[in-house]
Amino acid sequence: MLDWSDPQNFRPTVSAVIPNWHRKDDLREALLAIKAQTYPVSEIIVVDNNSTDGTREMVESEFPEVMFIQSPHNIVIQALNIGAKTAHGDIILHQDNDGVLEPDAVEKMVKVFATDPRIAVVHCKNVYYDTGEVFDPLRWFTPEEHASDGVFDVPTFHGNGAMIRRDVLEEIGYIEPEILLYQFERNISAKAIDRGYRVVYHPAAVIRHKISREVRNPGHRLYITMTGGWWYLARFYPPGRALRKSLAYLVFFVLYTLKYRTFKDFLRGIEDTLLGLPQVLRGRRVLSPETVRFLESKPYETAMIIYGSWDTLRKWVRSWLRKGSEKRG
Repeated sequence: MLDWSDPQNFRPTVSAVIPNWHRKDDLREALLAIKAQTYPVSEIIVVDNNSTDGTREMVESEFPEVMFIQSPHNIVIQALNIGAKTAHGDIILHQDNDGVLEPDAVEKMVKVFATDPRIAVVHCKNVYYDTGEVFDPLRWFTPEEHASDGVFDVPTFHGNGAMIRRDVLEEIGYIEPEILLYQFERNISAKAIDRGYRVVYHPAAVIRHKISREVRNPGHRLYITMTGGWWYLARFYPPGRALRKSLAYLVFFVLYTLKYRTFKDFLRGIEDTLLGLPQVLRGRRVLSPETVRFLESKPYETAMIIYGSWDTLRKWVRSWLRKGSEKRG
């Protein structure tokens, strides 16, 4: 059994888990990058959400050593639960199927785990695949910090290119069954931090992400952010604070809906949030005041409003000015 407090003999085993749905060519590149790591990844598990693009055939033909688990339907991020419970490694490396790790990313993150047995999660820097620009929608760090080899405590993490201790996942009960995709990182972080663990960001480790600059499906993204965000607050936060943050979320969701005209998804998100609320409240576990203060040490909901809404308003103003200019011309 691994002794997390013994840095001299620290050699944890690593299992990679990749939830997948279609995009077999991206998955191929992701798997090749994992196999090329300078620190060995002893086990690779692909949990497939019922792809129909030949993904299974590609994996079985080109990567016979990879464990391929086929779900009969799309279970989204619950695939991580299945993969983590199947894995044997001390640490779970989780990434998207369109993420490409730099060759030394795993080695660098493992070294961070060796510095403190309280570290439960280490996540690396996400950069755009094509440009190398840092992906940081919440603006939590300066360019200098992103360019450093520091280790920064954070209230949550980016799930693409994150390494998570498997024993901690077992201790906290993995990901709640109602979570579809967004917010699963916040749920893991809240439970781990409340138990005295640390979640850290190590920008020296890098993963290139093929995430589009534009939302691939804005309606679906709105829906899973609404349900996941409100359920997260209902599960973990004191009532008054949860209500205030829920209203802050509502401002962002309304502006997002107006921007992308996702009115049906907005109404569906409200309806399903309310329908799922009884199940969430049955598993309610209010965080300690100290944990809540730490989780709010870096803004989340307000950052979404400030930056997301500001970006939206700027686009509206530019569009209005452009139309005015065209009319005058």
